[in-house]
Amino acid sequence: MFARKTFAIPAAFITLIAGAAPAQAGLLDLGSSSSTNWTLGGVPCTLIPVPAAAPFGIGTCPGVRPGAIVVSDVGQCTFNFLFLGSDGSRYIGTAGHCILGTPPFGGDVGEMAWAPGTGPEARDAGGNRIGEFAYAILQDPKDFSLIRLDAQVEASAGMCHFGGPTAINDDQPGLFQPVVLNWFGNGVGVGAVVPARSALAAGMPDPDHVFAQGAATPGDSGSGVISSDGRAVGVLVTLGVHTASIGFGGLDAGVIGMTRLTPQVERAQAVLGVNLDLLLAPVQ
Repeated sequence: MFARKTFAIPAAFITLIAGAAPAQAGLLDLGSSSSTNWTLGGVPCTLIPVPAAAPFGIGTCPGVRPGAIVVSDVGQCTFNFLFLGSDGSRYIGTAGHCILGTPPFGGDVGEMAWAPGTGPEARDAGGNRIGEFAYAILQDPKDFSLIRLDAQVEASAGMCHFGGPTAINDDQPGLFQPVVLNWFGNGVGVGAVVPARSALAAGMPDPDHVFAQGAATPGDSGSGVISSDGRAVGVLVTLGVHTASIGFGGLDAGVIGMTRLTPQVERAQAVLGVNLDLLLAPVQ
């Protein structure tokens, strides 16, 4: 949990946070409940809903790569990053709640791992099998899963439109050190018009999550988020006004939430017993 501190907040940040809240509440009307069903960093929020099927008019990001559509028995989400395992398998990520589902009454779902040949099937936008889930967690502050790709499946490490990731971004900039974040998502409505989007984090003081100002809708769950230099920051997972900590450690607030990549990958490695190397791509 975060200690709550107070200090004089710049008027621009107050306007940004307050002004974004009504619009974000409207986004929650797209087939989801506006009630809180999870916490990120101990802060009440709502997981980005998972549509039962690919939304009409999705953005163009074909294949298996960061920004493309992934379909599970739970519904449709977005891929994040591609990894090479020490076992010789390739793995690609999405959000944990894209396979574990959304808790109806709030709280964590837990953690699952599946041996080869036993995991739930993962499919691409056309409904073709691409592999099976190997690992998933939905346990504050982690919301992450990995799909073990079938050997014949072609996959690319490069994020649609933006390119990258060029490395992992574990920076923790604090007060008045804003960071521009980018992702390619397949959310209902906005994903059809502007699938390549940006957000602004007033700071990233926490090693486990990032809160930012931006627009996300159902279907964006699992999107890989990079900083403007192409480094992988984390996974887009939540909606709602997040105000975890406002103090001299940094302005930690926003209307979308991301779980940071490194802690989740480290946990997945420990559970699977496999080292995972992030596959890199140049920025575009």
